[in-house]
Amino acid sequence: QVIPESHRANVMNWFRVPMNVITCGALLCLHVETISNDKRIVFGACLVLSLLGTFLCNRFILAFRDENASKKGGIDIENDVKSGLLDDVIKHPKLEEVGE
Repeated sequence: QVIPESHRANVMNWFRVPMNVITCGALLCLHVETISNDKRIVFGACLVLSLLGTFLCNRFILAFRDENASKKGGIDIENDVKSGLLDDVIKHPKLEEVGE
C-alpha cells in the first residue's frame, strides 16, 4: 500500500481532476470542424500529454530517490530489493547480488 488509507481519497481525487479535464477537452475538440476532419490532431495531443506525463514521472522519481538517498545514506536499489518493490521486475545479476 503506497498511499496511506487516511489520505487515499484526497490523493486519488487530485489525480482524477486533470484526467477528467483532459478527457472533456478532447471530447469538446471533436466538435471543432478542423479537428473533426482530422482526428490525428487529438491523437497527437494525447501522445504529447502522455510523453510529458512520463517525463515528469521520471523526474519525480529521480528527485524522490535523491532526497531519500541523502537521508538514508544508502543505495536505493538495495533498499528496493529488501522491501520487495522490485519483485515484479526482471531479475538483473547486480540486483540479485544486492538482494543476497
